[in-house]
Amino acid sequence: MNIFHYIFRAIFRIKWWLLILPLGFALLAIYLTRQMDRQYKTDITIYTGVISSYGSDPGESNASQDWNVLNNSIQNIINTINSKETIKRLSMQLYARLMIHGDPTKDNVYITAKHYKELVAITPKDVQKLIDKSSEENTVKNLEKYEKADRNNFVYGLFNWNHPYFSYNALRENIKINRVDNSDILQINYQANDPGVAFQTLDILSKVFAIEYTNLQFGSTNNVIRYFEAELERIGRELRGQEDSLTMYNVENRVINYDKQTEAIALLDKEYELRHQDVLFVYNSAQAAIKQLESGMDANMRAIKNNTEFLARMNQIADINYNISKIRTLSVDSLKQKQGGADLDVLSHELDQKEKGFRSFMDQYTAEKYTKNGYPNANYVKQWVEELLRFKRSEAELNVARDFKQELDHKYTQYSPIGSVLKRKERGISFTEQSYLSILSSLNAARLRLKSLEMNSATLKVINPASFPLNALPHSRKLIVFAVFFGTVAFILGILLIIELFDRTLRDKTRTERITKGKVIAALPKLGKGGAKQTKIEERAIHVLANRLYGFYNNSNPINFINIVKFSSTLDLGSLTDILTAYWQGLGINVLAYKEGTNFSAESREYLVDDAWAEKLGNYDISLVKHGSMALRPIPSLFLERGMATLLVLRADSVWKTEDELMFADLLQRSAGKPIVICLMNAEKYVVEEFTGMLPPFTFLRRLEYQLGNFGLTSLGK
Repeated sequence: MNIFHYIFRAIFRIKWWLLILPLGFALLAIYLTRQMDRQYKTDITIYTGVISSYGSDPGESNASQDWNVLNNSIQNIINTINSKETIKRLSMQLYARLMIHGDPTKDNVYITAKHYKELVAITPKDVQKLIDKSSEENTVKNLEKYEKADRNNFVYGLFNWNHPYFSYNALRENIKINRVDNSDILQINYQANDPGVAFQTLDILSKVFAIEYTNLQFGSTNNVIRYFEAELERIGRELRGQEDSLTMYNVENRVINYDKQTEAIALLDKEYELRHQDVLFVYNSAQAAIKQLESGMDANMRAIKNNTEFLARMNQIADINYNISKIRTLSVDSLKQKQGGADLDVLSHELDQKEKGFRSFMDQYTAEKYTKNGYPNANYVKQWVEELLRFKRSEAELNVARDFKQELDHKYTQYSPIGSVLKRKERGISFTEQSYLSILSSLNAARLRLKSLEMNSATLKVINPASFPLNALPHSRKLIVFAVFFGTVAFILGILLIIELFDRTLRDKTRTERITKGKVIAALPKLGKGGAKQTKIEERAIHVLANRLYGFYNNSNPINFINIVKFSSTLDLGSLTDILTAYWQGLGINVLAYKEGTNFSAESREYLVDDAWAEKLGNYDISLVKHGSMALRPIPSLFLERGMATLLVLRADSVWKTEDELMFADLLQRSAGKPIVICLMNAEKYVVEEFTGMLPPFTFLRRLEYQLGNFGLTSLGK
């Protein structure tokens, strides 16, 4: 039997399973789909403007279309529509609209009465209180406030569960987005089991996704602009604060122009160093002249230095000289010269008067005409007075220069730290100013980018709005029924294939030969069971078996016997041996049934070692030697080697185990090339018919079934 015949026979054998079971499931599918919802489909068409507006800016140097950029832009729009945030906004607004406009008594363009009642039935009471019948916007706000990430929260679960209208998975699955050819037009299809829901879903989607796409496209740029504006305001306040701090610092430290002021102080220092040297020279020369003149004076003249009036006049002259020198020293710039000019004239006039008075006093005081060295006293004193006045004048100027030097040193001490502080403040102002200008430049660039995006961005426009579907889609009920029917057939065939591939039950001729690698020559039903019809089947099966075994008979052999062997200890071969013996005896053949347990013992020396049994068997034409189970008793190799053949009897409903395989291999090895054939016991009727042909009853249907099972396509019923 070839493989195709075997497969056909296997399928034909389970024909009733392949017919009744799929029909049963098909009828069940028909019953379960009797109230199946119809599907309604609607669509919208959106003009994106991506391709049409690309490169339309005349200021662009390269207006050629970059298809990668265009395709990416269109894909971004598609992804925006499919995004979870867009679908969530759609779900929330759709639920609010259906709850507001639904009517439990009649269908409308929002939802049918049946589905509205189902929706209200699953909505908790506290959620129903959130529905504002007068405002869809307020209802959405109430639902958003109520929602929280909790498995017991109805609004949260409505989007994340499996509701056919509002869940993310259902909306994402039923919203189909297709690009029309290679244009920048998108077609969005949606279908649901409610025409109103389908219409309202696309109507809301056409508004929601445009808002989401605009937020995504311009949101980042607007955020950047707001950030730059805030930073510009902050840095502007910081810059103004630093400038005000610098101004207050200049006022507190009397700084108008630090560089000019420090330069003027340096010039004053240099000038007064030179003047100090000149004054010091005059002072020293006058002091030396006075000492020389005083050394030539007599005691009377030297005593004048202790005169009260002399000292008073000298102090007055010294004070006036100090004031005059101070005014001249401090009145370097033109402004102070104008302010101190009048005082200097007054002090100079006063000094002349004091000096004249001092000279008159000295002339009167002089009593002697000559000094101790013989000089005229009047001329000598006059010279001493002049030197003394010059000394006092230089002394006053020296004191003023020394005081001013201290003041200059104080100025140096004051202005040295001011310079570093001013540089630090100016450096901070410069850094802040640069930051301000940089932020301002970035802000202008962001604003320009926003305008550019507004000019060149996709222009989303619904050119074909959603329409209310009036006709349902073709029903899929027939498809479901056919799918159930053929699915059941495929399932049964799959089970059959698995059984055929992995089941090691012997069952029939083909499988037994495939598993055991042996030769099956016959199959017998259960012997001694049933009435006359069963007896006829047994006779036909024994007839085939006997004829096959007789084919091993050889007249030239001194002994002709057949070994009947079994592996199972529960299989009874006595009746088989008796039936074969009776059949051959009926043909006039001298037959001996030599049975273990009756004619010999499997544990006797006669069976295991001696060959006396050969003389007994030699007196008969054919002998049948029935051995015991190979699993319990050994079979001498002499029987296997000298027999015409060995008949291995196996149960058709038994499993070919590993120990059976080992025993069969041992049997083949010890048979010395003598044939070993297999007979299946307790086989099904169709297995027996593989050897005997058609068995009774011979009705028309039985003949038809048998002919089909054997590919008798042109001889049906004959």
